[in-house]
Amino acid sequence: MRYLTKRLLNLTIICATLLPLWGTVQSSATMIGLSTELLTIQSGLVVTGEVQETKSQWADNKKDIVSIATIAIQEVIKGRSAAKKVRVKYEGGEVDGMGMRVSDAAELTGGETVLLFLNHGHQNSDGAEYEIVGKAQGKYTIGNDNIARKKGFSVLDGREVIDNDIPVSTLIEKIKKYENE
Repeated sequence: MRYLTKRLLNLTIICATLLPLWGTVQSSATMIGLSTELLTIQSGLVVTGEVQETKSQWADNKKDIVSIATIAIQEVIKGRSAAKKVRVKYEGGEVDGMGMRVSDAAELTGGETVLLFLNHGHQNSDGAEYEIVGKAQGKYTIGNDNIARKKGFSVLDGREVIDNDIPVSTLIEKIKKYENE
């Protein structure tokens, strides 16, 4: 009986030590690669522009955090936009010192130049909000060297269909090729 009590005590100590660590396990989303053709076909609006500002707020469910970025449009590649700016909503951000990061969501940072594949999200009193098609795969960051780059996600399958580290002019030509399909 004494042996059983000692084993039970050891098991309890091990569980008490490891249980708090269980909730801190990091995970990342693994996605299927989306081609430029598929992103273009699924998008209602494709633009290049500069991220002017990003504001985070509590989502309607009061549990999640969402961010809304204002993008000054430089070029409309697919679709139509009468406005010179679009508002893009995505998951994640920081409110009142509380942060939330979604592993497959595209983060937008003030001052960066981007190419975005977008679809209409919600219409509210502040105007239309768009959502990024394909989450992080629907965002390219454009460098000073005019190269479009993707980052912030892992793909399980389909890496070969993803255009990355591609000249912006070549990417835009591809998008216009698929625009009417």
